[in-house]
Amino acid sequence: MTIKSHHRFIWFLLVVQMLEIEKKVPIHLGLYGHIDSGKTAVASVLSEIISTAGIDAHPQSKERGITIDLGFTSFVLDDYLITLVDGPGHADLIKISAASVEIIDCALLVIDINKGPQIQTGEHLIMIDSLNIKDVIVILNKTDLFKGNIDREVEKIRDFFKTTSFGSEIPIYTVSAKEQSGFDDLKRGILEKIKKLKIKRIYEGSVIIPIDHHFSIKGRGAIITGTILKGKLDINQNLDVIPVNTSGRVKSIQIFHQEVGSAKAGDRVGINLKGLDIKKVYRGCYATNNKNSFELGDLIEIQVNQNNLFKPITKYGTQVHVTVGMFTLTGYLFPYYEDKQKKIQLERTGDLKKYNAYLWLTEKIFFNKDRSTLLISRFDLPPTTLRILGAAKLIKILHNPPILYKYKLKKGFVQNSEHPQGVVCRGLAQSIEGAKKLVGRKLESPFSKIVDTFGTKGLVIVTIEDKSKTVEKGDTVTLKELRSFTLKSKKDLNVLN
Repeated sequence: MTIKSHHRFIWFLLVVQMLEIEKKVPIHLGLYGHIDSGKTAVASVLSEIISTAGIDAHPQSKERGITIDLGFTSFVLDDYLITLVDGPGHADLIKISAASVEIIDCALLVIDINKGPQIQTGEHLIMIDSLNIKDVIVILNKTDLFKGNIDREVEKIRDFFKTTSFGSEIPIYTVSAKEQSGFDDLKRGILEKIKKLKIKRIYEGSVIIPIDHHFSIKGRGAIITGTILKGKLDINQNLDVIPVNTSGRVKSIQIFHQEVGSAKAGDRVGINLKGLDIKKVYRGCYATNNKNSFELGDLIEIQVNQNNLFKPITKYGTQVHVTVGMFTLTGYLFPYYEDKQKKIQLERTGDLKKYNAYLWLTEKIFFNKDRSTLLISRFDLPPTTLRILGAAKLIKILHNPPILYKYKLKKGFVQNSEHPQGVVCRGLAQSIEGAKKLVGRKLESPFSKIVDTFGTKGLVIVTIEDKSKTVEKGDTVTLKELRSFTLKSKKDLNVLN
């Protein structure tokens, strides 16, 4: 076979694959890794079909020489149409990579074999792990520049992964994107992995599509692209785009440039919508045929699963970045714990890795009722630290601020340590009426509780927990009172505290 006829044959195979693209099983692989690890180069070698939002399509990507936006490309393996979702590896752009996690089924983590795991390698691992993506393939790239023993380096990488939740048996492949070597083994490994994936697509019910790109084409109108999370999409179906209050009728549907009559959960689609005001749309919007699948809110109750590798202190009112679907915004975290059915303010979470909290966002957004996992990050921290706090599960959306409780310390002082009933204390109350209200209250050690009033000036009699403890005049007596308050927004915290 001549080279020319060989190229024609390859083109013929690609055309046949394209004609049957809607029959293929859709799989989405997220590409992650530190900047300059060669993610986009790996995607270029693997890819057969490039979407409009393809490899470094953003103009600034070309100017700066780095990926700055999500890129989508595709290739066919056996019965699978595999979409590669390539996000930025740069520390300043990690929130864009975070946006891709909602739609992927498996992760490809690219590591420069000459440098090993780096800061953003760790961040991406935490991000993947936090959102319960357990299937990961490691690609050691740039073997053409490596001078050491490759097998020994692979073992070092296995030792690194032994310290993570993914373990040392994680599949690892060595490639050179520059020389296009090692990719046959990689593809076999990808096929082996995806055949074992247990993916549940929901084809019934409401259509839900997080929008990742949007634009206009002259003569055709508004185009949105995204991955269908749920439902089945048909020509002439009406879709609302929320929260921007615009809608349109589906004129045409494409899956990687091929016109199709319908699409279903798992398919990555480009949709031409007649009547849609594209100027209102932004990444983070959803296209849906049922607005009731979403609920609007800015104050939610969540259960936080903090990653073990996240070290910064989380205090009551800490500012965080929250990724909901493909949208990242800021909010404030208010941790609490429950005691006797009362929700008590946690000043700081300490060593807790799982805790409940209220999250007050800086703006109202729509929450997808079917997907209730959020990614919580601290992008205000320097990029030299791991900034992914963890994930959170939505418990409920609140429409009124909740009641919380907090302990307030009130200090008094020993006035007379030799009273027959115990110890006379001043300063805990200012009047006889106030002193009467304190009778029966427990005190911090070494004191036990308030047993009676003394005189008319607000003095009280307290008992000692440890009779052998020596108490002197002037010693501090501490009363820890539990008081209720209504949760305030961050701007009111100074008044609260």
